[in-house]
Amino acid sequence: MSRTRGDGFEVRDRDGWSPFYVKGVNLGVALPGRFPAEFPADSATYGGWLAAIAAMGGNTVRLYTILPPTFYVALRAWNLAHADRALWLMHGVWAELPPNNDFDEPDWKAEFRREMLRVVDLVHGSAEVQTRPGHAGGRYYADVSAWTLGYVVGREWEPYAVQAFDERRRGPHRYGGEYLVMRRGTASDAWMAEQCDYMLAYEAETYGALRPIAYTNWPTLDPLSHSTESSSEEERRLRGAPAEASSSSRPSHDEDAVSLDAMLVWPTARNTAGWFASYHVYPYYPDFMNLDPGYRRARSSEGASSFYGYLRELKQHHRGMPLLVAEYGVPSSRGIAHLQPQGWHHGGHDERAMAAIDARMTREIRESGAAGGVLFAWMDEWFKRNWLVANYETPPDHTPRWHNAMDPEQHYGIMAHRGGLPGRRPVLGGEAARWLALPELQPAEGGVGPLRVGHDEAYVYLAFPLAPDLGWDTVNVQIALDTYAPGLGQRRLAGGALDSGIGMEFVVDLRAPDDAQLRITPDYNPYQPASQGRRADAFGRSIRHPAASTARDDGRFDSLFVTTNRARYGRDGAFFPAQGYNRGRLRFGRDSETTLADWYHDTVAGLLEIRLPWGLLNVTDPSTARVLAEQPSAPFATTSTSGFRIGVVVQHSKDAALIRTLPKTAADGTWPAVSFRTWRWTRWIEPTAHAELKPVYDSLRAVWAR
Repeated sequence: MSRTRGDGFEVRDRDGWSPFYVKGVNLGVALPGRFPAEFPADSATYGGWLAAIAAMGGNTVRLYTILPPTFYVALRAWNLAHADRALWLMHGVWAELPPNNDFDEPDWKAEFRREMLRVVDLVHGSAEVQTRPGHAGGRYYADVSAWTLGYVVGREWEPYAVQAFDERRRGPHRYGGEYLVMRRGTASDAWMAEQCDYMLAYEAETYGALRPIAYTNWPTLDPLSHSTESSSEEERRLRGAPAEASSSSRPSHDEDAVSLDAMLVWPTARNTAGWFASYHVYPYYPDFMNLDPGYRRARSSEGASSFYGYLRELKQHHRGMPLLVAEYGVPSSRGIAHLQPQGWHHGGHDERAMAAIDARMTREIRESGAAGGVLFAWMDEWFKRNWLVANYETPPDHTPRWHNAMDPEQHYGIMAHRGGLPGRRPVLGGEAARWLALPELQPAEGGVGPLRVGHDEAYVYLAFPLAPDLGWDTVNVQIALDTYAPGLGQRRLAGGALDSGIGMEFVVDLRAPDDAQLRITPDYNPYQPASQGRRADAFGRSIRHPAASTARDDGRFDSLFVTTNRARYGRDGAFFPAQGYNRGRLRFGRDSETTLADWYHDTVAGLLEIRLPWGLLNVTDPSTARVLAEQPSAPFATTSTSGFRIGVVVQHSKDAALIRTLPKTAADGTWPAVSFRTWRWTRWIEPTAHAELKPVYDSLRAVWAR
């Protein structure tokens, strides 16, 4: 049994009621090659995960949706065998947006409520759920109600949907139910209370049980006011832009225009289990969390933290009610989707940094007075897509087949899912034998080479012999890649010193361990900013141009700079400039030093080692060899590449004089097209992957033990 008391939860055992602080993990279950509705079927898989979470010190697992019966069998078996380390269940009720943003649409609402009843029935081991596309089903006979801590209903609702619903039903609303009441609020506040009350009533009438309940909320719909966050209309007025100036046809996603407030709802005398607030809170978004002067001045016991400042204010609003941080965390991706002032970005963390940040956030959640935290997530899920790169993961139904290192959403896991076989994939600074085992693409010529190339589901690997005593102060190395078509791309290479018979889309420019980057031919850059001659819309966002390689011979390659935080105005008139970073910067180092390393010079083996993410090379689906090839009438279009052609140039850094190339140049100093071999890789449908626990597992175990 469980209940809320004051600012926290309590659970009942043989000795009575005891305080319960939630130390939880969100359990996503999509393995590589699978979408979230393609669930693992065997209970042993779930049992292994539950055992690992319990050994980490977790006491709660959260589900977003109904899993197969075998999960509940595994949970019951674990808890019966480990009463001292039982895992409590926080169960969700999933729903998509209603048609026309109408939460009272009869068919949609009826199905949402049927899903509530399924959840209640199955936790009591009394459900027969018909298998439907995208949903688990079967006979649910494992009763886990004794360990069900509570329910979190719904999803992160889009603000435009809530706003539209409220505008259609203006005026103050009230709700009076058997277990929840609301004296005054919006239509959406009343609707959320009504659905939660419906679920409570069903469980009470059918099983004689009650447990705490909440609906999903997030900062976008919090009841706080944020002066640094203007709505779309407010920002247009501040810019003096006409209403139709925005280039986007999608509904405005305003982060502080509408709210849901759990404090407006109260449990009735019949509701002995209570009511709580559930929020997903990440440190990097929305922008008001990091632009608000009060949050920026905030300090936890560990130092400056706008995340803590926000949590503290959120908890102050929810005084006397448990506040559960039901999602938090940072991802260990190479790519970054949003920058944060303390460095807690949406991506861009190696796995050690991720572990440290997640551990600190876990401590600050406790310090803020919250009732617990549920880390997102148990494992990396390859099907996920982030706004910055989603359009370049095409076709979208192939996204689970490969692991995009540039996509933060695919890297939140405590457990990593890495491409390739364990013990076989090349590791920067690791065994040279793995690099030397890569297939030879360009054979050695005149004592230069060979160039070896390989791949897995995440990276392209390049290996090239390089003298151990190479002086990076006098020599630089360039590796040019034609990924698109030999007749397109940049033909003038090595700073203009080399005329190539084929065009190159990319060049790896290695000048020193602290000065290396991947550059791109300008027309093929999907993120070229407005400052480089591109038009901008009313919000300062670059109006996209089609990213398509064209034939060039001007020697120009651009950086891979991308804008992650757009320029914006606060509703108080304050201006906040845009921010971004060069995603093509290449980090030197061993994999044992940082999981974000891109290249390494092994001076013992005399070997240059490079790994490049597929997503950084405009490969939209390596499993079918699709690359970006847009047209003005076909944004985000792709084509099948015939393969890659790759060349190596070593030159003096001072005068750019060529020292050697592979393949060799012709007598007239040109790089003939016939000298290049084409690298073609094996396509796949079922990916190869292996699992490894990240350092965050140990960091959380240490924090939770305290």
